[in-house]
Amino acid sequence: GWIVRRLLERLGPYVRPNALVYHIRPEGLRYRVRTEEFDYLAEAVIFAAPVFLAPYIIEPAPRVEGFEYSPWISANLTLERWPQSQGVEPAWDNVIFDSPSLGYVVATHQSLRTHQEKTVWTWYHALAYAPPAESRRFLLETTWEYWRDFILDDLARAHPDIRGCVSRIDIMRMGHAMVRPSVGFVFSPVRRALAQPAGRLVYAASDLSGFSIFEEAQYRGVRAADHVLRVLGGLRSVS
Repeated sequence: GWIVRRLLERLGPYVRPNALVYHIRPEGLRYRVRTEEFDYLAEAVIFAAPVFLAPYIIEPAPRVEGFEYSPWISANLTLERWPQSQGVEPAWDNVIFDSPSLGYVVATHQSLRTHQEKTVWTWYHALAYAPPAESRRFLLETTWEYWRDFILDDLARAHPDIRGCVSRIDIMRMGHAMVRPSVGFVFSPVRRALAQPAGRLVYAASDLSGFSIFEEAQYRGVRAADHVLRVLGGLRSVS
């Protein structure tokens, strides 16, 4: 709404989109942030990317042991017509009984049209039933045709005529989609240290909470921003 537009108007001149950061290192009380085009000297840095990337970008490399990430696969299915349903009609978020997947959401659920002849469904599946490295290898080895059949077989449990409705399937493989809270991880000193905002470089990814959901990402972002605002507001002794 208008609040977002006003924020974009005010922040627009200070935002640099598509600027790949590949190196961050301390330089006095500041941080030198290197991108493909420019170097920046930053008073403070919020690292909002997944924590496993930090050792590849930040110098000196932080400790990130204990952070494990499960691969996921998702797919957008373009439906030329709505399929038949066994059980109940599709809702916004749908989980199929006795299915290995996480189900699907109806991506057009916010449309104001009274009748939708076509729609798009977004289907999700977490490869969390094996060690992450093994699941990533499996994800790399499998083909689009394999996952097409897997997805349609899965959806056919609730929608037997799904194959006659789908005209396109766009599949995304994500090797490090979500952090998985292994035994002892939530209480580990490494996670707690990274999750506690301190100094001029702070972390703000949802994986700091032990599970990757929007609410945790929002919480971590606000907490990191509050800390940085205090630093920039006069606590110059923070180092």
